[in-house]
Amino acid sequence: MADHETERIDPHADQPISTAGAPPAAATAAVVLLHGRGSSPDAVLRLADEFHHRGVLYVAPKASGSVWYPGGVDTPVENRAAYLDSAFGRVDAALEIVAETGIAPDRCVVFGFSQGGCLAAEYAARKPKRYGGVAVLAGGLLGPVDGLRTHGRFAVDGGSLSSDSPGNGSLDGDSLDATPVFLGCGDDDPHVTPERVEASAAVFERLGGDVTTAVYDGLGHYINDAQIHAVDEMVAGVTGDAGNVGDAGDANESL
Repeated sequence: MADHETERIDPHADQPISTAGAPPAAATAAVVLLHGRGSSPDAVLRLADEFHHRGVLYVAPKASGSVWYPGGVDTPVENRAAYLDSAFGRVDAALEIVAETGIAPDRCVVFGFSQGGCLAAEYAARKPKRYGGVAVLAGGLLGPVDGLRTHGRFAVDGGSLSSDSPGNGSLDGDSLDATPVFLGCGDDDPHVTPERVEASAAVFERLGGDVTTAVYDGLGHYINDAQIHAVDEMVAGVTGDAGNVGDAGDANESL
């Protein structure tokens, strides 16, 4: 009985999705922003104010209770699969809003910080296609790092993920097709280690991503200006302009 109840968990199903930036009718590119634990769409949309690109629609779904999934980054994925599936549903819904404007996936950046960064990473790895970019700040793929290093559920055969591992779905033949992927974290981050970033990067490379990683000396679980600039360049890649990033300072983990 418990297993059947778990399968029916869909905590994020009725959560709202906020938008900002260009009106849908005028938008030519988009960014889906996934907030961190304890945060909100409003908070992560304020971060988008640091990007000054015309024609960009920003879309930010909300997690129920401001938590996308229970447990930490090391908790096995199968222990919270229903929560992740529900979270993926909100990312799907955000991308549907983008698609309804006529914006193709290769002009849409998927961005996340902390829990939102892990969600962005998991979503892109499980549903690989040519996105405009995937930006993972203070996050990475979930589960024990050793499992990522030894393939585990992300075992790759011929460039695509194994479809017989728990939680992967049918991914045979899918590829990120040179999607720019950025993973950044601090070496003092108590939650996301450089080792997790490296192991996650290896998975994205095997999936065909154009991967860049950055580890920042002395940075904890925060976002710094260098990460903001990296994301801004990614957004510029789908808008075709240079942008104008301000001095954001260090953003805290409430994003």
